[in-house]
Amino acid sequence: MKLDTNTHHYTELARWYRKTKTLPIRKAVTLKVSELRHNLDGNNALYLGLPEFRKKFESTKYLSFFSVDGKDIIKYQSIEKKLPFEDKSHDIIILMHALDLLDKPYNFIREIDRIASDDAKIFIVGFNKLSLWGLTRQLRNKHHSPWSANFHPISNIKEWFKILSYDVKINTTSCLLPFLSKSLCKYMDKFSFLQKLLFPSYGGIYFCLLTKKIVPLTPQKLKFKDKYVVHTFPKSSMNRVK
Repeated sequence: MKLDTNTHHYTELARWYRKTKTLPIRKAVTLKVSELRHNLDGNNALYLGLPEFRKKFESTKYLSFFSVDGKDIIKYQSIEKKLPFEDKSHDIIILMHALDLLDKPYNFIREIDRIASDDAKIFIVGFNKLSLWGLTRQLRNKHHSPWSANFHPISNIKEWFKILSYDVKINTTSCLLPFLSKSLCKYMDKFSFLQKLLFPSYGGIYFCLLTKKIVPLTPQKLKFKDKYVVHTFPKSSMNRVK
């Protein structure tokens, strides 16, 4: 029953992004993605989540680009299966509202860490709980998108990855207001500027880039303060051939 419920919420979220009234929000997310995607350098990329933004990340510079739909993510987590990838198989992993689809995102994050290579970059987009969106969610019907998704504070996301030895390289938000009427759409750029100036961390949608820490193994010579002292074997311990 839980699997069906989460799958329904995912389907509703995908439909919500396609609605006409959501166009300003979808445009703002697209612009932010276009601004930040040049930081994703690597060879093997994996896209997890909503397929609406997948083409924005596709590039010929990658040796491989694989995509997993949000429905499959919910299925793997619900029946406690691992993602169908080998350990350390991807150096770029994109989570497009993937954490918002899960009730226990930390278990999924550990699975992401398993398939991430030693120099991996993790790019996450999701709904920010500490925002006007998060406050509005408390007053709205949580059976409808986007309020049915799981909102997470950015601080929690960073802390979960910090435990797994990741550094935060980019941490920004967008879409200060939950909804924009047609009359306010033309002022979208001004709202964006106001948010960057006054509320940089309180936008409704967060964008976070994390990199996996690499601990170099530098061989070092051992230094002994004392001189080696070679002792002879005692006579009693020596085997004598008669």
